[in-house]
Amino acid sequence: MKIRCAHLAAVLLVVAGCGADAATSTGSIVRPRAVADATVPSSAPVVAGTTSADPADLPDMALVSADGRIVSVRNGWVGAAVTGLVAADDATLIETSPSTATPGGTTVVWRRLSDGTEIGRTDLQGTLTAAATDLLGDVVALTRPNPHDSAATEIVIATRDGEAFRHVYDSELLPEGFSNAFTSNLPIGMFVIEYLEPPTKDPTAPRRYRVRVLDTATGELGLPLNLRDKSQQVDEDMLGFSRTHVTSPSNGLLFTLYRGLESDESQYAFVHTLGFVNGVWCLDLPGELWLERLPGALALSADETRLFVVSANGYITEFVIADITDPLHEPSPRRTEQAWSTAPNGGAPSLASGTGQLLVGQGSTLRWIDPATLTSTTMLDWDMAIEAVQLLDNADAVAAGSGRVSRISPTGDLIAEAILPADFGHVARIVLLDR
Repeated sequence: MKIRCAHLAAVLLVVAGCGADAATSTGSIVRPRAVADATVPSSAPVVAGTTSADPADLPDMALVSADGRIVSVRNGWVGAAVTGLVAADDATLIETSPSTATPGGTTVVWRRLSDGTEIGRTDLQGTLTAAATDLLGDVVALTRPNPHDSAATEIVIATRDGEAFRHVYDSELLPEGFSNAFTSNLPIGMFVIEYLEPPTKDPTAPRRYRVRVLDTATGELGLPLNLRDKSQQVDEDMLGFSRTHVTSPSNGLLFTLYRGLESDESQYAFVHTLGFVNGVWCLDLPGELWLERLPGALALSADETRLFVVSANGYITEFVIADITDPLHEPSPRRTEQAWSTAPNGGAPSLASGTGQLLVGQGSTLRWIDPATLTSTTMLDWDMAIEAVQLLDNADAVAAGSGRVSRISPTGDLIAEAILPADFGHVARIVLLDR
């Protein structure tokens, strides 16, 4: 049984990179053209592209920072950064702020990401942080750590009708998602990370933990089941690092790229799969990706039938989702290919999926990938430290980094660009709002 892992929280534990560089004004930017990847030397010549960009040509989107803030871009206008999270439906914003109605409390506001319209509001006692939502964005889990005892956590669950659950635990817990079965107005369970060791002085150090399931009716903590054999419970603890995650709403699955660390400090990598019907499973990764030592990224195909895993060394592997959910199939990689060659220190990649293509951003380079062959078709160097990418249906790239977000054609033209708030920081994710 391939249960060699547990799972760090997917919503909040996105590894932050360096801070954004100073923003560059559009009028002075020199843009390189794209060329076929196979013909690009190590230092490709720079050829100016189009620079007359209109921010109105940006797609509507939300940008999520690594420290839990969100900026919306609509009709080319960049809004103010707010604290909260984008719900699992990628259509709802859960915004938190100090309450004016409840002294010392927290106001939680539900908004449609598409236009910012408020669709729900409630005030809760205590200074709380939003941590996870259900798949529809209706239910939110919030936490309040005990300032006098790091090994204690207060968990609150709220809907638009108000507080629905509150309990204090004598361990450090972090919500990561809800089951997709409901009783009354709440999911029957919530998946949480239980840390088994106190925090260290180094916030980046790995910590030992295990996955638990919180019963929302009783507040009791139980064990998850084996995703592919529901007769077995999974009680595993481990030491390791979360990398990046992606949610498949149609399949009720959450995938997290993970690097594990054994007691002898040997390392390994896998994709932890969490099923919202209460199950966990680990996907072994091919050794060629070197993800036990290199950064990587995940993306789902547009129809959520395939999962792609990319490494900083240029290798990509593909899983078929039906293999994971069908206990009669062994969920092994269907294909693994080297899409491009890069130096080992090429930087952490970001990955996006569109109609008929994949897009990788790494360092200052964008690469368009053919998902049928898992090979790179076009490479483009850009004047940006790329932090996150998305891919439009017409193959235009949306890239964020260096304090701005840009829409870039595969031929190297700057189509649209906007400057982000100066203090927004590292962009962990771009959510397109027109999908």
